Amino acid sequence: VSPFCKKAESCSCEATAVDHDVKIVTTVEDNYNFIETGGLYDECKCDFWSSLCESAGVGKACDYAAEYCCGDYMYDGGVVGDELSFLYLSSPTCYCDFFTYAQVEFEYPLKLKALMMINKEFENPCGQVDLWVGDSSLGEPRDFERPSLEAIYERTNGQNWTNNAGWMNEEDHCGWYGVTCNGDGFVTSIDLRDNNLAGQFPVYARNFTYSDGTFAAESDWQVNKYGLANLYNLESLDLADNKLTGTIEYRPLYNLHLLTHFDVSGNQLSGEVNAFVSPSLIYTNFSNNRFTYMRSFERYKGSFRTLLFCDVSNNDIQQDASVLLENIPPNIKQFVASNNPITGSLPASLNDLPQLRQFNLSSNALSGELPKFAESILSLQELDLSNQANGFTGS
Repeated sequence: VSPFCKKAESCSCEATAVDHDVKIVTTVEDNYNFIETGGLYDECKCDFWSSLCESAGVGKACDYAAEYCCGDYMYDGGVVGDELSFLYLSSPTCYCDFFTYAQVEFEYPLKLKALMMINKEFENPCGQVDLWVGDSSLGEPRDFERPSLEAIYERTNGQNWTNNAGWMNEEDHCGWYGVTCNGDGFVTSIDLRDNNLAGQFPVYARNFTYSDGTFAAESDWQVNKYGLANLYNLESLDLADNKLTGTIEYRPLYNLHLLTHFDVSGNQLSGEVNAFVSPSLIYTNFSNNRFTYMRSFERYKGSFRTLLFCDVSNNDIQQDASVLLENIPPNIKQFVASNNPITGSLPASLNDLPQLRQFNLSSNALSGELPKFAESILSLQELDLSNQANGFTGS
């Protein structure tokens, strides 16, 4: 990577120009060698390098992007002098996305940057996603999923829910109101819509202690994140029309690689919208909240190819439409962002959405030339760009 890129990263993120400002810990125990990073994740550097990875198609940029976006990892289990294997501590799902993107887009194998002295390529992280989902070391589903559900109940005013039938009483949490499980006893769906939930969005952190008294690394999310964050078989989440407040911690949710339906509409949530909550999303609804910013659509993420429905209407999103919609998912069918103070002009990329049926950006502050939707998108059934503060030109 050009030194100019490193300098640009340094300037944009107000950081030093070193490759990674992280801790590297090496431990030799019982003839096994462990090399672990610490503090690798950096949001600003993630944005910088992932943008360069996507726009320029430079493999080395994807190396940096993967580590800064996905966080810490460890070499684990190799006898000293032999080959070592990877353990992705924070987000194997995120590493899987980058690994797949680099291979598919430009046949590039991801390489280590934080541990450059090892001079190795990343092993395929995608298999570790399934290991997290069915890891028997965590115990039976009731042993680690029930405490997460109990935490959600306790921290979202469960005693005053409209319906809390079975919660905290019945031995099998699969019988609790709003909870659905598969045949193996793992939670696959949570539907607590309009149920008077109140408080923080239910992603929680804890310090996990193993049976021998040692602590798990802070970056080891498999045991340190709970609430929704370790319901790894979850496919559908509906928390709409409640009283949830504050921001959403998205990064741990990205390990829920089976999640396809995510609805938090009608709450009092604020901060950032990230439409790619998980790598398999089909439906996302963030409408009727207090969000002020929407994260750009990232092409390396799995949901870039799977997302069909996205609603961010009735918020306070204050961005330029040309930036907001620059990489809108190519298979999107319905996109609604009405009643926001979105400004600027619509990008030409909107003409390349062959499955688009509904597009609603009414009641914003858009301007500029009106794209020729009717000529380029034959599937379009509903187009609403009415009530703009500034107005369009063209027809």
